[in-house]
Amino acid sequence: MTIHPGITRTSGSPIELCQQWLATPETPGEALLVVDFELGRYWLADNSPVSLTAVYCRQAAALRVAVTDRQLHCNGEKPLAQFDDWVSGAGLFVAQLGQPLPLQPAVIAKPWGQELWFSGVEQRGVSAVGRDGIAVPLPWLMAVLPQNRGAVPLVLLKILEPYSEPVRGDLYFELHREKREVYVVTHVDEQAWPDGVGYLRYGFSADKIARYPDEKAFRLDYLSAVQAYEGVRRSIDAMPQGEEASAEVLDQEARLRSAMDSFTHLRPVVPGEVIAVPLLLPHALQHGVRVVEFQTPVYEREILSFAQRVLTQEHWDTATVLEQMQLLAPPDPAPLLLQQGPGLRLERVAQCEDFEIRRLTLAQGASFSYEVLADYCLLLVIAGQLELGDTSYGAEQAALLPAEWVGQLTALQAAPELVLLLATPG
Repeated sequence: MTIHPGITRTSGSPIELCQQWLATPETPGEALLVVDFELGRYWLADNSPVSLTAVYCRQAAALRVAVTDRQLHCNGEKPLAQFDDWVSGAGLFVAQLGQPLPLQPAVIAKPWGQELWFSGVEQRGVSAVGRDGIAVPLPWLMAVLPQNRGAVPLVLLKILEPYSEPVRGDLYFELHREKREVYVVTHVDEQAWPDGVGYLRYGFSADKIARYPDEKAFRLDYLSAVQAYEGVRRSIDAMPQGEEASAEVLDQEARLRSAMDSFTHLRPVVPGEVIAVPLLLPHALQHGVRVVEFQTPVYEREILSFAQRVLTQEHWDTATVLEQMQLLAPPDPAPLLLQQGPGLRLERVAQCEDFEIRRLTLAQGASFSYEVLADYCLLLVIAGQLELGDTSYGAEQAALLPAEWVGQLTALQAAPELVLLLATPG
């Protein structure tokens, strides 16, 4: 329905209607398409819908896109003026088709610290796209951009930020059957680890395994140690709020935890190190070690142990995974150097079925011509300052580069050496 010359309002599938609108020869060079639609919130258990409006603004060859849950009323202005009024009046974030999207993290509280999700769309949290205090939920924008992949989840990019205190800041000792994880260590708290070397609990002790007649005996002894600790752990967790365990119980907890942990291997890690966690290998990031994580966007894990109350489930999975869990990690593959030149180094640091991770290092003022080929790319700044189009990105800021994007990644002249991580789906 044409509600004003150059402005069309309709309802239905926003991406399909936009593609039809752009393909219509009669569409003027300056025009608005307004599409009202329902988006099923697939990240919620009940898939409950939300009523949204997508606005497409065409000016010459450029297409700008916005989406909102606010009511938009036409005031009779020309297309561009109307679009600008809606943007300013409703506080809309505007994306330009084919251009990078700045990602805003969702902060997810954890018993051991917190996670920052840059591309997460789950019941537990939803990331956003935006800048300068104006943002829109990521799945809303993905539902209206013509070049996107719809509801297909992105590779999950996040930062893990454990507390620096021992035990309190140690993550679940867990394994995955499907979920691929890659850690890139960015910081080791020197108050927790004065020598600058942190740790990741990573599989089991080769020396201790060698003391057993076979792996079966080792696994059974480990299970006994876990079950002994779980008993005292649950007795502490069951205490009324405000009541403290006795010194005797706390001593027993520490002793049994030490016995349980003696079966495992603590892997030293330093900033810059990349760890691709194998499937079925139990692992637990330790306190004071901050990492960037890329992972398959699925929620599945088996918890073997945890030195705090487990909030996500009522049981531990140690007995269930005892026979399948991998005891020792394979050797780490060396990074593959892809390109090197004056002020530039590009290497592939991890590759699995689900995604590939590259690390780009640029000297001050250097640029690199980057091309996203078949699909999107997730970009995160580790150090330095990135100039990307008309937007700057500093450390721990991220962007989504759309499929077939071609452009320059430039290190700011006045900033330190630029280090980027780039993730593309498999």
